[in-house]
Order: sequence, then structure tokens, then C-alpha cells
Amino acid sequence: MNTLPSLRQQHARVTTAYLRAERHILEHEIRPRISREIIDEHRRCPVGKHSDALERVLIYLRKHHLEMDGKYILVCTQPHVEWRIAQITGEPDQAPRLLDDTFSDRFQAEHALFMKRLRDNGLLDTIEVTQ
Repeated sequence: MNTLPSLRQQHARVTTAYLRAERHILEHEIRPRISREIIDEHRRCPVGKHSDALERVLIYLRKHHLEMDGKYILVCTQPHVEWRIAQITGEPDQAPRLLDDTFSDRFQAEHALFMKRLRDNGLLDTIEVTQ
């Protein structure tokens, strides 16, 4: 007689399927969109209306992919004066870890965050990047 998988086994299967789909999206939908033009578009306009290609990349990069620990966020440490990139700890009662980079312009901070996410996902490997 067949038995149903345990809830833990079911959760593991769902997680595996989700992560496999996310890897497929990264390799077949996101990576082909990464270009010098997309990076330049984001540098010119990091906040606001974007092309369809850039918007798709941003949505993918902002997702948590089942993991909050280490996710990058932007923190305004001094209103209208200073922004910093931080990483979420994954613990609800702990503040994000501030990274060393400090920015006096929100748009520069947004672009630096975008570049960090691209780099961490291995999406800059084939593109010559100038900051």
C-alpha cells in the first residue's frame, strides 16, 4: 500500500521545484536581458518607469527566493542626506546589517544596490562594467 509523503517531504519537493523554476527563469529570462544598455538605463533612471526588460530584471532581483537572510535592502540612515546598503539578517527581531558603502544621493545608492544584486547573481560575468 502506498503512503502519502510526510508534510516535510512535501515541503521539500515544493521548495525544490520552486528553486528549479527560479534557476530556469534566471538563466533563460533574466541573464539574456542583462546588457550594457540595461545597466545604463538603470544608471540614468534607477527609480520610476523602466523598459519592460529592465522591469523584469528588477522584479527578479528584488524577490527573496525563499531566503530572507542576506537579502539586500536600501536604508536611509539620515533623512535626505545618507543612504546605505544593508543585508537582512533573516531574524525578525534583529536589525539589518549595514554595509560599508555610504551614499549622499538616493539614485546612486539605488544603482549601487542594483549592481550588487547583479554581481551576486553572477550576471556581470560577461559584461564590461564601468561604475
